[in-house]
Amino acid sequence: MTAIKHALQRDIFTPNDERLLSIVNVCKAGKKKKNCFLCATVTTERPVQVKMVKVKKSDKGDFYKRQIAWALRDLAVVDAKDAIKENPEFDLHFEKIYKWVASSTAEKNAFISCIWKLNQRYLRKKIDFVNVSSQLLEESVPSGENQSVTGGDEEVVDVYQELNAREEQDIEIMMEGCECAISNAEAFAERLSRELQVLDGANIQSIMASEKQVNILMKLLDEALKEVDQIELKLSSYEEMLQSVKEQMDQISESNHLIHLSNTNNVKLLSEIEFLVNHMDLAKGHIKALQEGDLASSRGIEACTNAADALLQCMNVALRPGHDMLLAVKQQQQRFSDLREQFARRLASHLNNVFVQQGHDQSSTLAQHSVELALPNHHPFHRDLLRYAKLMEWLKSTDYGKYEGLTKFRKEKSMS
Repeated sequence: MTAIKHALQRDIFTPNDERLLSIVNVCKAGKKKKNCFLCATVTTERPVQVKMVKVKKSDKGDFYKRQIAWALRDLAVVDAKDAIKENPEFDLHFEKIYKWVASSTAEKNAFISCIWKLNQRYLRKKIDFVNVSSQLLEESVPSGENQSVTGGDEEVVDVYQELNAREEQDIEIMMEGCECAISNAEAFAERLSRELQVLDGANIQSIMASEKQVNILMKLLDEALKEVDQIELKLSSYEEMLQSVKEQMDQISESNHLIHLSNTNNVKLLSEIEFLVNHMDLAKGHIKALQEGDLASSRGIEACTNAADALLQCMNVALRPGHDMLLAVKQQQQRFSDLREQFARRLASHLNNVFVQQGHDQSSTLAQHSVELALPNHHPFHRDLLRYAKLMEWLKSTDYGKYEGLTKFRKEKSMS
């Protein structure tokens, strides 16, 4: 900032007989960042004119140009926005309000302090300072009480930039080393100007070297940005891979769910099939006994009785909901019905024959005992019929019509 201040003083304000007191790097608030400088200046000739000048760097070169100037007496209000917190924004109220954002809060405070000093010295406290820290204004009060607002040499503006002890010592050493410092002030000033030019040149070289370093830094930053772009591409590819893996895992999870559901359904189906097989499967021996069993022998009658009970159990099994809609179940039930009907006819026919045979035997027995006037013994007939008791009970529960027909036929035979 010091080199820029010297350059502005030399190129812009010295040709116009002006002294640059303070400078701040600003840009307009709320707009695209285009930096410029606000400069507080005073003229070197009387009457002193205090101005605020806006200086902007030329777009075509490295030189600066004077853009606009305001008389400080036209400034009505300085608004620092916040007296407590650090805030680089501030407003200057001329004929209209100019809103600025300083490059740093320190530069803003230094510039406002300079305006406050100029206001105290030249404008008789005309300007209002709003939201400005009282501590900042107190630090700007001159240390000597004998310095009046209107008194003293108006050209000596350095009163606002008091030298510290080291600066005073350096100036004394410089004046002691120059014999003409007191006798010939112009020669001393010329020497100081030459040395200042040398320092300006050194500052320019330092700035140029800094620019090279900045260019190197910018190059490194560009390379770093390229690396960041490559990393972002890799991360994007990894993210796509992870997304693909996630989709595959989701598909596997859904497939596992379907497999589990299928296994559950298979277990339930197997349970239903086992139920139907266990309760609706009639052994081949039972089927053969029902179809061809010997109803005359005791062993045959026992086999037929067991087969008839098994058939009855199969036909009376309590089916679960939906079983009666299965074709295999319907076919098995029809088969059981056919076996029952077939065995019922065969049983009724055999019992009918037994009743007829016992009727003939009983008639011959009665004829033999008619001379003796005594009833014959029915025990053998009763013993023969008792073997069919369970089958008669089965016939009664399964085909009551045939059972009733046999009962009537038996009574008729008994009466005859």
